[in-house]
Amino acid sequence: MAGEQIWLDPDRARRGGADLALAGEAVSASRREVGGAIAEASAQRPWGRDDIGAAFDKQYRGYEETLLRAWEVLGRSLEGLGSDVVRSVAATVETDAFNGRQLGEIPHQHHTPLRHWH
Repeated sequence: MAGEQIWLDPDRARRGGADLALAGEAVSASRREVGGAIAEASAQRPWGRDDIGAAFDKQYRGYEETLLRAWEVLGRSLEGLGSDVVRSVAATVETDAFNGRQLGEIPHQHHTPLRHWH
C-alpha cells in the first residue's frame, strides 16, 4: 500500500456506524418481540404431546434454540460493530489532528548544501 492514501469522511463514517448500531438495536428488539412470541408459542407444544409430537418437539427445540441464539448474537454484534465504528472514527480524527499539530510545531530548517573540500 505504499504511496496510497485512505480518505475518510468522518461525518459519513460516524453516521454509518450509528446507523449500524441502530440496525442492531432493531434486530435485538425484533428478537425479543417476535423471537419471544415464537418461544412462547412453542412452549405450548401446539404439535401435541403424543409420540409424534414428542419426536417433533425433540428435533424442533434444537433448531429453535440455535435460531433464537443466533438472532440474539446478530443483534448484539451489529450494535457493537456500529459502536466500534463510531469510536474508531473519533480516534482516527483525534490522532490525525494531533499528528497535524505535531507536524506544525516542527521548525522549518533550511539546509545549506555541503561544501566540497578539495
